[in-house]
Amino acid sequence: MKATLISSTRLIALVGCAAMVVSAHAGGDAPAPHPVAKAKASSHWTRAAAGKHNGSGIRVSYIVPAGMQPGQSARVQLQFSGVTADDAKVEWRGPAGSSISSAQLGAATTMALPAGQVTTISLDVTAAADGMAYLDVFTSQGGRGSAQSLPLKVGSGKVALKREGTVQTAPSGEKVLSLPSTPK
Repeated sequence: MKATLISSTRLIALVGCAAMVVSAHAGGDAPAPHPVAKAKASSHWTRAAAGKHNGSGIRVSYIVPAGMQPGQSARVQLQFSGVTADDAKVEWRGPAGSSISSAQLGAATTMALPAGQVTTISLDVTAAADGMAYLDVFTSQGGRGSAQSLPLKVGSGKVALKREGTVQTAPSGEKVLSLPSTPK
């Protein structure tokens, strides 16, 4: 019996082809998935981005409603876990021109977090303008702090940039944006 040597590259290619055949066969005659429509309001918790390794250690999860509108209040839920110290606290700040209140805390922007418990709070956020805004959440315990920015899509959610300068046409016909400068 003669042995056949297969290079590692060919072996990986063969395994990949076999996996595609198996997955195609498992799918049978199922129709292709349709594109997903715009996301509806989520009813499950989203975990904020992982903090730095030497941060507070408090895990922040949140629920943000889809379709926030400028000038209308929307409920944002925050959940805090991993609290181990008695000095743990949370502070939040909204985008410029927004208002934040809570049935539990009124207009307060800080709250102590009890050790060993999962704490959930609801904030009523009213954003002033259309665009992408952020709710900044600061947690601290044991002398260490962390910050997370939670995205709030308000209205269209498009980022509005302030237009500066004037558009001019160069002799070659090219459009040039002339920006103001300030001396130092």
